[in-house]
Amino acid sequence: MLRRSLAASSAGELRALVFVAAVFGILLVLGKVVEFAVRHDMPTVDLARLTADIVEELATASLMALTMFVVIQPIRRLGPRAGARRVVAITAALALATLLVVTIQAAFMILWDFPFETALYSTAIQFGLPAALLVTVGEFHRREVLSLEAMREAEADRARLEQQTLQARLKTLEAQIEPHFLFNTLANVRRLYEIDPVAGDAMLERLMRYLEIALPSMRDERVTLGREADLIEAYLHLQQVRMGRRLAFAIDVAPALRPIEVPPMMLLTLVENAIKHGLAPLRDGGRIDVGARREGDALQLEVADTGPGFGGYVSGGGTGLANIQVRLAAMFGDAAQLTLSARRPRGLLAAICIPVSVS
Repeated sequence: MLRRSLAASSAGELRALVFVAAVFGILLVLGKVVEFAVRHDMPTVDLARLTADIVEELATASLMALTMFVVIQPIRRLGPRAGARRVVAITAALALATLLVVTIQAAFMILWDFPFETALYSTAIQFGLPAALLVTVGEFHRREVLSLEAMREAEADRARLEQQTLQARLKTLEAQIEPHFLFNTLANVRRLYEIDPVAGDAMLERLMRYLEIALPSMRDERVTLGREADLIEAYLHLQQVRMGRRLAFAIDVAPALRPIEVPPMMLLTLVENAIKHGLAPLRDGGRIDVGARREGDALQLEVADTGPGFGGYVSGGGTGLANIQVRLAAMFGDAAQLTLSARRPRGLLAAICIPVSVS
């Protein structure tokens, strides 16, 4: 990530250098043209000399700029990354580059036998000052790029940490649900063995069937609706051993909906709540209907019971429903919801609406 930031910074600085060089060249040409326009008495033959002078000075300026770039840029890229040491290193590189340019200019003037005392001073100003300004702009640009990249990195780290925290929280919630059901079921098996060993054996067999379906994918983040329906059916058969004729149920999941992915144990929690807080307290028990239907890009999962309605959930069931709401918000945000509504003449309808995902 840092390499990409520095590469972007270097690319921006190179574009700035090209721009400054282009402006410098244009100003140089304009200066020569103005000089030619002012000297009206210049012979026609001097026009060719003027053109040659412009080309020569542009070539010289390009050579000087390239020399300074070759000296300064490696220090900027490979030198200290920040702090006073970087300032000192870049300042030294600027001074060295300016000295080298002045030396090259002096060599040319000696070669051409020109006086160079004043010219060397002007050369240092002509190339050193723009170089210093350009490097300053480049440093500000580099700092801005690195600052923005650091902010993006921090935001990405925060998002990753939130996602990891979220996954850990979901696993904790699921872990709270699974032992709760198993402990209740084992307690029921124990009680049945005390009063009806045959029923206890039947319930234990149903529990083994349930675990055979549940354990292979109990820790998966998503399961298919078909597998969840099979799990619910095994669970309701298990509860039917305990409740007998007091529990009737039906599961209506169309074959086309079975491949759709759903969060594990969520629909089962609604069924468990419907039995524990809806039907179990009633002397005559009742009925549970589990269904699913697709509405556009959303999947509607429903658990309806003939229990006492909201009164049964006032005395309990809040933990399971709260866990479902937290999991829905964590996995789908505002795209999913849990709703509870009263049925006529009695009972409760719990519905989960989630976005559709087909495996």
